[in-house]
Amino acid sequence: MSTRQSRVEELLRREIAGALLRGAIKDHRVQRQEMISVTAVRVSPDLSVARVFIDVLQGGPEVGRVVAGLNAAQGVFKRHLGKVLTLRRTPSLRFEHDDSIGHGTRIEQVLAEIHASERAAERDAAGTELAEAEPDAGSDDESDGQA
Repeated sequence: MSTRQSRVEELLRREIAGALLRGAIKDHRVQRQEMISVTAVRVSPDLSVARVFIDVLQGGPEVGRVVAGLNAAQGVFKRHLGKVLTLRRTPSLRFEHDDSIGHGTRIEQVLAEIHASERAAERDAAGTELAEAEPDAGSDDESDGQA
């Protein structure tokens, strides 16, 4: 990927996120716009199409409805971007759900479960070793007391 592509992607991400924070979309499907996070933007090599990845914070509106609403309002975003950015051609926008945050959370949960089960296994092993060692120590004491 070229540096120009990277710069355009970051500009688009910042401007689209800012428009959402300002409540630029009046579509009923895109309520509580402050709960929508623009996670990434990927631009085609010719800068004609931009895929905008979004995620909705927990407790926010339903993701499918938000994506549909944003895709319906892509003309509003494109018009806004055409005014504020100095690009020869404003890219067409396609909004998509980015579930990488959810995948990351699930991976962290699985790793935490594995870590907890390893700790439990270590405690069980240590407890077994102590239990095996105690009778030997106790039998030595009993034999000393009997003698």
